[in-house]
Amino acid sequence: MQVVLWIVFSLIAVAGVAASVFVVREMRRSGWHVFRTRMGRSSRIWRLAARRGMRFFRIRRRASDDDLDAFHLETAEQVFELMGGMKGAVMKLGQMASILGDSLPDQYGEALRGLQQSAPPMAYDLMAGVVEEDLGDAPDRLFKQFSREPVAAASIGQVHRARLHDGTDVAVKVQYPGVDTAIRADLDNMFLLTSVARMMAPGIDPEALVTEIKSVMFDELDYTKEAANQREFARAYEGHPWVRVPRVFPDRSGRRVLTTEWVSGRSFYDILKSDQAERDRVAEQLFRFFVGSVGHLRFFNADPHPGNYFFADPAGPDAGAIWFLDFGMVKRFTPDVIDRLGEQVRALRAGDTNALNEAMIRHGWLKPDHDLDMSRVAEVASLLNRSLMGPDPFTFTRDHVKTVVEGTMSIQGPYGEIIKHITLPSDHVMLNRIQLGVMALLGRLNATGRWAAIFDEYILGGAPATLLGEAAAGWPKAPVSGGAR
Repeated sequence: MQVVLWIVFSLIAVAGVAASVFVVREMRRSGWHVFRTRMGRSSRIWRLAARRGMRFFRIRRRASDDDLDAFHLETAEQVFELMGGMKGAVMKLGQMASILGDSLPDQYGEALRGLQQSAPPMAYDLMAGVVEEDLGDAPDRLFKQFSREPVAAASIGQVHRARLHDGTDVAVKVQYPGVDTAIRADLDNMFLLTSVARMMAPGIDPEALVTEIKSVMFDELDYTKEAANQREFARAYEGHPWVRVPRVFPDRSGRRVLTTEWVSGRSFYDILKSDQAERDRVAEQLFRFFVGSVGHLRFFNADPHPGNYFFADPAGPDAGAIWFLDFGMVKRFTPDVIDRLGEQVRALRAGDTNALNEAMIRHGWLKPDHDLDMSRVAEVASLLNRSLMGPDPFTFTRDHVKTVVEGTMSIQGPYGEIIKHITLPSDHVMLNRIQLGVMALLGRLNATGRWAAIFDEYILGGAPATLLGEAAAGWPKAPVSGGAR
């Protein structure tokens, strides 16, 4: 672990220096303002990495366990402060990385998880200026009541509690001023990721991956798109026995302000304290929302982290319901992407490496002239899809998630020689991200369920496999038209 951390710190420092060199080269094309933004954000990252890396190098040999724990805690706090203060893609990267927190020292996992629901907020006057510019009037005139302090602050905006003039309680998400420029600066520096990707996995087309990530993140900057996504989910799950999607108020929403129904409840971390029966039920509900939306609606939130859910009071009138939040980073899929997923799972279940080979070549995962051992390729694919292979039931654990991440993402892992030659099609980038995110949630819940049979319900046309499946039959109501965007 010490060696790994030292390598990570060193690589980040080098990446920051490279980014600085890159933005100097880009100054002529982009101008001084963009140059200054990119340079400042890049240098903050590599300065932190260099400082902590050198500190780690100095103490690593003579440090006790307590010294290392203190070092990790201090570093984690600094990482949290940096990512939270920078907002934009840097903070979003930290939130997305939080799903892998179980593979990191506990201090880093906790710091990254903190980014899911909180970050240093912007001043009230700045927030009010965004509202007035976007909606044409000040918050205290648009709303009967408006909290000066945010109730949550995230990667591109913060949330305030408010009340409409008719007495309806609402949540108002306001985008940080200038965050669009910051995100574009961060993403323009993603050439570093393409360079690293080429070295680690020559078969991957890094430009296609970066283009896909940019497309989804740029969509998230436009709250009118998020509002449309949220209304689409609400229509699809209208009347559902336990899926709840907050109502959107279009007349109090715009490109940088989004007003929705105020909802509250227990957090994901509260559910972790519940008995295993409730955790298993919640896990199945989350899994059904994921696989049902992907399979039937063909779109899903590409950032499934614990901060995006509220769970109803078990003693209340809506016991068992889950409020699903944040539909900004949504990925849409064409029908053939879902068909490919089903085809590969069927080949894996049958143990038919020839069918798997043909499918992976046809779908763009493997080159036609590859010379890989397909039995090893099948092992990698089976590892990622272990819960879908049967027989049911299967138990997700944190150790299982860690094994999956290390086995399918690390070229230093047991399947490194395979990973280096597998191409990840661009239209699967977010699907894999979603799959790993949901898997991490189920691992945290230590959940046992009939995942393969539930997958079959939504992807392969199977019958309801559980009581929850019978209750939820008929939802989502209708597939989305229009395909991917």
